[in-house]
Amino acid sequence: MKNQPTLFLILFFLSTTFTNMNAQEEAPMLRLNRQLTQDTRVYYSVFVQSFYDSNGDGIGDIQGLISKLDYIKDLGVGGIWLLPVHPSPTYHKYDIVDYLGIHPDYGTIDDYKQLIKEAHKRDLKVLLDLVVNHTSNLHPWFQQASNSKKSPYKNYYVWSDNPEDFKKEPYRWHQLRDKDGNKMDGARYYGFFWWEMPDLNLANKKVRKEVINIGKFWLDEIGVDGFRLDAIKYVFPEDQLKENLKWWSDFRKGLGKNHKETFIVAEIWGDSEEVAPYLNHGISAGFNFQLSDSIRNSLKDGVNHSIGETIESIYQKFNQQTEGFEDAIFLSNHDMNRIMTELKGNTFQAKAAATLLLTLPGNPFIYYGEEIGMLGEKPDEFIREPFLWNIEGEDAGQTHWELPYASNSNTVKPLEFQKLDPRSLYNTYKDLISLRNDSPGIKSGGIVTLQTGNKNIVAYYRTGEPDSYLIMINLSPYMQRISAPPSIMRYKPVFQTHTVFKGSDKGIALQPYSSFILKRQE
Repeated sequence: MKNQPTLFLILFFLSTTFTNMNAQEEAPMLRLNRQLTQDTRVYYSVFVQSFYDSNGDGIGDIQGLISKLDYIKDLGVGGIWLLPVHPSPTYHKYDIVDYLGIHPDYGTIDDYKQLIKEAHKRDLKVLLDLVVNHTSNLHPWFQQASNSKKSPYKNYYVWSDNPEDFKKEPYRWHQLRDKDGNKMDGARYYGFFWWEMPDLNLANKKVRKEVINIGKFWLDEIGVDGFRLDAIKYVFPEDQLKENLKWWSDFRKGLGKNHKETFIVAEIWGDSEEVAPYLNHGISAGFNFQLSDSIRNSLKDGVNHSIGETIESIYQKFNQQTEGFEDAIFLSNHDMNRIMTELKGNTFQAKAAATLLLTLPGNPFIYYGEEIGMLGEKPDEFIREPFLWNIEGEDAGQTHWELPYASNSNTVKPLEFQKLDPRSLYNTYKDLISLRNDSPGIKSGGIVTLQTGNKNIVAYYRTGEPDSYLIMINLSPYMQRISAPPSIMRYKPVFQTHTVFKGSDKGIALQPYSSFILKRQE
């Protein structure tokens, strides 16, 4: 690790300050000792279009991604989640035209197979973004359903001619349009998100079979390791939770016996009350939006909004459903303002955010560019901008499908420069991921929250076999003091974001926005 002389200084402070502490003294703590699976991994979320371009057209592609797998592996992550790669009429590709194909801008199905092969060589798992709540209105199923009432695909979608339905949800029932784009009278179709995204009718057994076969194709024929599922709580109306849960259980079972443990992570935008039931119905993990909110609000306000208590509450709710749940934690994603923008570009706060993400329980997901502090806020194009490999014009693979508004070399230090700076945000991420990968207590251990009595401090233990750690983070822009934690003499610093650590006979003083990780010595 970096700054070894400083670590010895910290040890000196600790040994002189806490020699007279009663080792048996206990502080008030919240305890959650559940140990997660040993195979929890850090995942990297990639928007292929913005990542790396292999053929000079300015659009990121699969061959470009393959050429950067060594970068991803060197960062320390264990898996990648690719945002949708299927043929689609939009840049974001969440409206699919062909579930068994690859968008031509990105490459071919053979390119994707090569990606899987090369990823597996590097022990990287690959998750496919699967969108089955809706299709594009250009999908052949919908095209045929729209052209004839007798089409076998008519009931692949949800239709109504009841005016009461239209009054109840006026923005989700849509009229068909003619070739000139004019709205037509007659039955309307349901599209929860947009008129160009008609919802599939998963009450139809034929549609259920189609979707299961799509899943099996990508698992068995192509070799993906799992799925990220989009908008799963909207497959049936929200007041039909039982039907929704039944479908996702059927989906998991339909994949076959060989895929009982396949990792399936789902977008379930809501609190633990909404997420928990799905964990007992085919879903491995739901993205933890509730924890993400707690982390981001704590960082922005400089006050601990009960991060530890939030985790305990969430996991207690999950445990009521199943003891085998996983978790997917994150700071931001492709639908949210980037974390660096939320923190107004403060690199010290971004390092504190990284420390939280990479030392809390679960499978951390890093949104591409987060590790170099990319900026961006809605509309969505501005949070999906090209990854900044170097200053403009210095890397032939730099994508330029859109001109970067938020993240350019004037606002964000490119990767090539951050690699050279041992204290950069990039190297902080790399060090934290390396520590996590090598530390069972952090990777898969339980969590014990230390109640410091200081609202500006987040402090917790990660407990496991054979190691345990104490993490302390000052969320505020001011020096903060806390009482000496129990048994502090047994802990040795292994990571820090600041070079100064102050101790006295009254406790510990933490520098503004500082993060420290200490390992228990037996």
